Amino acid sequence: MVKSDAYGHGLRRVAQACRDIVDGFGVATLEEGLELRSAGIDEDILVLICAPDEMEAAINAGLDFGIFDKSQLEVLSSLVQCGRVSALSARPHIKVDTGMHRLGFPVGDVGEVLRELKNIDVSPRGVYSHLRCRDFAQVKAFDRACALVKSEFTSVTAHLAASGNLRVKSLAYDEVRLGVDAYKGAMTVKSRVICSRKVLKGERISYGNFRAPRDMNTAIVFGGYGDGVQREFPSRVIIGGRECRPVGRVCMDMFAVDTGDSLPRAGDDVTLYSPSLAPIAAKDRRTIGYTLMTGWHGRIKRIYDQIASEEDSP
Repeated sequence: MVKSDAYGHGLRRVAQACRDIVDGFGVATLEEGLELRSAGIDEDILVLICAPDEMEAAINAGLDFGIFDKSQLEVLSSLVQCGRVSALSARPHIKVDTGMHRLGFPVGDVGEVLRELKNIDVSPRGVYSHLRCRDFAQVKAFDRACALVKSEFTSVTAHLAASGNLRVKSLAYDEVRLGVDAYKGAMTVKSRVICSRKVLKGERISYGNFRAPRDMNTAIVFGGYGDGVQREFPSRVIIGGRECRPVGRVCMDMFAVDTGDSLPRAGDDVTLYSPSLAPIAAKDRRTIGYTLMTGWHGRIKRIYDQIASEEDSP
């Protein structure tokens, strides 16, 4: 899965680096799918959220797409019947709602979906669903849908497992969708100290009325909510091996941190996010790892390190 700009890691670069070790890619939108095609990615690409008015473009680009609503079926039928696209070029995956109630056809409607696809000579490439948790009832519902689809289209690929349940063998089916687990440990976000200063007890720091609770050393760090540093519940950062808590309000371009008994120098490295800092950051921000990965934007510059293979090693 390389949706949401590959979970904040860079859509094109991640896809190009992984194309030899995966069977295909999953994206959220048509735009993401087209970007991969423009980058020379010719592997299978599944667009999970394809609006009815985007289906023709998806088909013309050779993209797989999820169908989860009758409005999509109506448009697909019209496109095929009026000759705008060929039935052979359409590559839908039937999304089944097994209990999450987000996207997908109810299991009871799958038969009708299959009849409509057969009427226009379109063969689905896949059938899939998504688990809200490890819900046995959802799995049973998916099994019923799979059996029905595969009884009509034997070559259909079934996929259900995502990162949270990849290691459950009974959920493997024909394919799995590797998401956040592909990125754990890959990202570190760094900035620098702009300047540092001593602040006396009672003096204000940043906007608003935050007052220093004691005499304290502070550092002003570049980066703010314009870059993904959270304004509400900001997380700790690392300066010189020390955890430093933000103080005062996070601004658009900078924020202040309490640096304890040290006074950093301008230019010192600041770690905003790293694999080891992630659990702390998630707790501070009252959120989950997904938002930490995908939230960096603005003036962030990506630098990619590639681990040498054995053949490249001296």
